[in-house]
Amino acid sequence: MADRGAERFGYYQTPVVSTFEFDETAMTDGSLKVKRFETYTEEWAEFVLRNRDRKTPQPFHDYDIVYGPIADDGVVRQMRRFEMGGITLKELMQELQYPPKITFQYFFGSEKALEKLRFLC
Repeated sequence: MADRGAERFGYYQTPVVSTFEFDETAMTDGSLKVKRFETYTEEWAEFVLRNRDRKTPQPFHDYDIVYGPIADDGVVRQMRRFEMGGITLKELMQELQYPPKITFQYFFGSEKALEKLRFLC
């Protein structure tokens, strides 16, 4: 992914991957505002679409951390079909129910959340 990003943005240096450690108990100790999406849901789809909407002032939410499924290329194609009116939200959700494997990601959206990361290398 670092190689792809460097190529896409025209960087001509060696891509670097930084590694961090995160203690997930910080998500439940009450010190952070956290939103979790355990699977693809209509709420998740609407949240992702609002985050990608250039007409919506960003960030549109105030969560310190958001955890949920990655909207990878396959998912993004389906979401574009929905945005263009090619499928309904219900059809989008049906199509997303059978991915080969759901991969999850974390979004750290505040200084308070970033303080919970420990840089490794």
